[in-house]
Amino acid sequence: MTEYEADIKKLILARLETMPEYIQINLGNLGTLGKEELMNHVKKGDDFGKKFIEVQMKYLRTFKQGL
Repeated sequence: MTEYEADIKKLILARLETMPEYIQINLGNLGTLGKEELMNHVKKGDDFGKKFIEVQMKYLRTFKQGL
């Protein structure tokens, strides 16, 4: 993992930490997970975690463009 990828992972984990405990995220056919489950997948870097990072980064880039 590159330093850039590690920083991205830290950013997404920090975003997740600010979310309420009851939040659930649905990633289509990948399923629906709660906050702690999402954090575990991001930390592991498995397929679900990678997809969640991808979706979050797309959101942040789109948000930035809108400013």
